[in-house]
Amino acid sequence: MNQSDEPDRVNEPPPPEPSRLDEARRIVQEYADNLREIIRKLRRKLN
Repeated sequence: MNQSDEPDRVNEPPPPEPSRLDEARRIVQEYADNLREIIRKLRRKLN
């Protein structure tokens, strides 16, 4: 493989990774959304 075959990625900064706080918030939000969905389904079964 020739070096000219690969794109020049040396000068490009890596994509920013989410901070630990952002990742924790995302996980908690997904968990809360899942719980809301479970509650909705259970309420439908009770009615």
